[in-house]
Amino acid sequence: MKTSFKLLTLLSLTALAAAPLLRAEQASPAPPAAPAGAHQRPPRGDRLKMLAEKLSLTEAQKTQIKPILEKAAQEGMALRDDAALSKEDKRDKMMAIRKTSHDQIRALLTPDQQKTFEAMPPPERGHRGPPHGDDAPPPKA
Repeated sequence: MKTSFKLLTLLSLTALAAAPLLRAEQASPAPPAAPAGAHQRPPRGDRLKMLAEKLSLTEAQKTQIKPILEKAAQEGMALRDDAALSKEDKRDKMMAIRKTSHDQIRALLTPDQQKTFEAMPPPERGHRGPPHGDDAPPPKA
């Protein structure tokens, strides 16, 4: 009887000690929202979903675009892992990968979809969109 009482007491104390920790986990704050007007990049796996929603892609277009996006992602990951290349070479090759995939996707779209696609921000890391301020560098030709 004495052992079961000790066990019950120990379990009760453990539950009481763990309760605040469990509540703290459940009440963790949501990630901060992006500033109004800021472009938000969808998670990697959602690029096709985002394109499908914004461009009203057909099932056939989705089937054709998916391998293009997958190939570009694989090439980009291989490029990031290539320690032999300089930062500038990596950037140049990444831009070439993006341009190739962009051109391949664009070729699969209707003229109306192409207009919407061209107006969309590019899928790149960091700052996107036009530079702000008077000291912004001129666009590259």
